Amino acid sequence: MFRRHSKWFAVVGLAVLVCVAPAAYAVPLSTLIPGGTKTWGDKLFSDFSYSRTGDMPTSLYVNVDCITVAGNLGLRFQGGFVDAPGDYYSSDAVISYTVTVTDPRFVITDAHIYGNPQLLPPSGKGIISVVDTFTSDAPNTMSIFDIKPGSSFQNSDFTIFATGHTTLHVQKDIYGFATGENSYATLSFIDQTYSQSTTVPEPSTVVLLGIGLLGMVGYGWQRRR
Repeated sequence: MFRRHSKWFAVVGLAVLVCVAPAAYAVPLSTLIPGGTKTWGDKLFSDFSYSRTGDMPTSLYVNVDCITVAGNLGLRFQGGFVDAPGDYYSSDAVISYTVTVTDPRFVITDAHIYGNPQLLPPSGKGIISVVDTFTSDAPNTMSIFDIKPGSSFQNSDFTIFATGHTTLHVQKDIYGFATGENSYATLSFIDQTYSQSTTVPEPSTVVLLGIGLLGMVGYGWQRRR
């Protein structure tokens, strides 16, 4: 009897986990485009869209996962972003989404990007780059890239916003152009995280402010006496 009920509880428990867990693990981007969302801590990610040209993967083969880097929350986009040799055309993919802070005490102050743009083989020629913009919320941009010849390489970047934001509209442009005969412009993941600060005074600040106000009231009362 107990075994029968324990099995039933195990099945129910597994079903509950399946229902509550999807926001925290990787899902195909294609499942988010029709209006899906991902929640990670106090960050809500929504309004996903995707377009592509050339050799870039379809949204079905781009995974979206929640990540935490140095205490900052964000998303990882993982897929076979590539421009292959053999033609004279570049490849491009654009990922757009909205990030919203659901805790009214905080605002986003800066954004960070990290990835692995790479031209292969090491002697390969061309460009692979990712440029992030936040139009129309802020004029800021971030970028990572590998450009050869010239050996211009950058796999991380960050930007600080002039003012804090509770909502940002993010557009991520992934561009690849393999110009060498046997070159590949490749990228397999992009990490994007957000830092934030509080919009309300810390408790200690509130206490000090209260003491100061009480002192001023007491001083005024003594002068009137």
